[in-house]
Amino acid sequence: MPQLPSLICPSCHLPIAGVESAGKVPVATQFDDCLRRCEPCGIGASNASDRGAVTFIHRDPLGNIPVESREGASEALAQALNIRNRESKRRRFGFSTSEDAVTWVVFMHLLRSGQLLGSLRQAGLITDSALMATPTLLLWGAPVDAGARGKEIQERLRELCAGLREDPNSFSEPDVIVDFGEHGVMFIEVKHQSGNDLKPVDYAGWPRYASVAPLAWRIDDVKGSGCYELARNWCLVRLLSDGRPATLVNLGPSRLFGGAEGARLDRFVTALDTDDRSRFAKVAWSDLLTQGLADAPGWFWRFCRERGLIV
Repeated sequence: MPQLPSLICPSCHLPIAGVESAGKVPVATQFDDCLRRCEPCGIGASNASDRGAVTFIHRDPLGNIPVESREGASEALAQALNIRNRESKRRRFGFSTSEDAVTWVVFMHLLRSGQLLGSLRQAGLITDSALMATPTLLLWGAPVDAGARGKEIQERLRELCAGLREDPNSFSEPDVIVDFGEHGVMFIEVKHQSGNDLKPVDYAGWPRYASVAPLAWRIDDVKGSGCYELARNWCLVRLLSDGRPATLVNLGPSRLFGGAEGARLDRFVTALDTDDRSRFAKVAWSDLLTQGLADAPGWFWRFCRERGLIV
């Protein structure tokens, strides 16, 4: 009979009792599927028997992020550009492994604390001249403030996705878009625990982006790398830039850029048509957060450390 061992609740730090389960243990895709729960805290543990493989799942997805960071999160998730994915996106936001939760907490703190541009400059992603810009931030294709510029960018992104014949209910939603006005636009593909996606060369989506007119990439090498999400984002950031400087960033743990993962990423990068006005950059979390942590409140520092963004 399968045995799921006891655990410690990450919130109240009290024991969560182990469970004996007859038959095959189901995969937990939401709080209600979890066989081990801390009901007062609204936190369940995925049904993995290995303690090291457990993912904690919150009844309320916003419980997965600090209270100080929750304002506006529900609205942004509800406006994500990929309509079909919105419900599951909100549910997965409550997983302790969620990349979207990390994206929200980090970039909203940097924006709200006035450190977004400084952190991007510290990471070598923008020049001093861009520090004079007023940045417009979109997460998952959704503006995070009420400014008119964010809505304009979102609408233009919809038009571009439609022009590429994407499914209207499944438009591309770049993790992070930072628009600097005349100084250019940046897309950031965020990775936390997972690597870049790996699609085969015969994947059905490739032809949609392979022959976009402004691009002079070596498409066979791009497809051979398997980096489909990055290819899609490269296509869209170049189109959205409309002649302005364009940057695509792959942000993640340093291990993302080494070994076999790093080799196929290098194959992708060398196949791009980069120049002085269109760049690709690899950035580790620690490089981005160096400045943002200088005067960071305790809740932000703890979040970054607990998620392994800093050591």
